[in-house]
Amino acid sequence: MLFYIRAVLLTGYFLLACFIGLVVCFVRPFHQNNTRDCARILGWGRHLLGIRLEQANHNPMQGKQAVYISNHQNNQDVFVYTEMIPGNVAILGKSTLKYVPIFGLLFWLAGNIYINKKNRAKAWETMAAVADDVNRKQCSVYIFPEGTRSRGRGLLPFKSGAFALAIEAGLPIVPIIYSSSDKNIDLSCLHAGTAMVKFLDPIPTDGLGEDDVKALAEKCRTIVADAIDEMDMELAARRSQPKVSYHS
Repeated sequence: MLFYIRAVLLTGYFLLACFIGLVVCFVRPFHQNNTRDCARILGWGRHLLGIRLEQANHNPMQGKQAVYISNHQNNQDVFVYTEMIPGNVAILGKSTLKYVPIFGLLFWLAGNIYINKKNRAKAWETMAAVADDVNRKQCSVYIFPEGTRSRGRGLLPFKSGAFALAIEAGLPIVPIIYSSSDKNIDLSCLHAGTAMVKFLDPIPTDGLGEDDVKALAEKCRTIVADAIDEMDMELAARRSQPKVSYHS
């Protein structure tokens, strides 16, 4: 029952957050911090889910440009991951998002970037154009390299787009990783669980070219998968510890 109540409340909150975000973006369209600020508003919905967010460390880039990548798990990500989106960043989203009522307009006005993910033959050319835009704006980029939600299937293979972009733009890759929702979150409970988030060390792309995209993607996926496993084991170890009770 609690799960369905939360679903109804979050639907309403999502619409409200999008409306507030549109007001912000209409006042200052395409501002460099629109994405971060609108994301924070969406992130407040995490409290309706009963999810505790635990940040293990801080962003190592400190305002410098980077390509941020994250594991993408399910629909609740929009209320959890959004709190960690840095300033001066554009999210890369599939072009079909523009047709989503309200949200599609918000995504565009916030200064994010739509790309056509279906045209794989021109993937490098597409990312080269995005790289030029990113370097012109001097902004960072946030991408889900799996390309879709994993929905409890574990970390999916990484697509090449994020890594082609990082190489073409000459930017380091910074993974922002989250513990596994299916193992650590139960939305049917009042206190649903803990989502642990961690910034990993920047992965340089200096000297790499188009032929290095696949190897870079596989390298980053291995690093991300190992780090997720470590966080999941830490959270599991905490849950297995006996609770201490005190008697007078």
